[in-house]
Amino acid sequence: MRKHFFWIPAAALLMALAPKPENRLTGIWELQLDGASTGLLKLYNADGTTTNIGLGNDGFGISMAGTYELQSANSYLEKTVRSGFPEQAGAQKLVQFKLAGDSLLQLSYKISGEAFTENYKKLQLITGQ
Repeated sequence: MRKHFFWIPAAALLMALAPKPENRLTGIWELQLDGASTGLLKLYNADGTTTNIGLGNDGFGISMAGTYELQSANSYLEKTVRSGFPEQAGAQKLVQFKLAGDSLLQLSYKISGEAFTENYKKLQLITGQ
């Protein structure tokens, strides 16, 4: 019994020390449609929270708020906490992503078996204003 007990803490320690995937998503990304800006933003925060912001009839608003957790170097699990689409609140989805350099991001995911692809451009600091 003592020999088996040793392996449980050792395995937990190894998992804790294992390197986590580098998070290159952190920042503010703008959804692109046919290469043009849309004004719809997706924010990835270093603390694992994510928010979608868009311009509606009453000004800017939050269309989705939730969390994301990297699963690998090119995927994350997104959990929706609040959504402009009530049926999506509480949902989670596995999102595959591809980065082109540090400024272009492509997301691919499925909702109810339907595949979606989105392209984003990372916002840059505006200088001289």
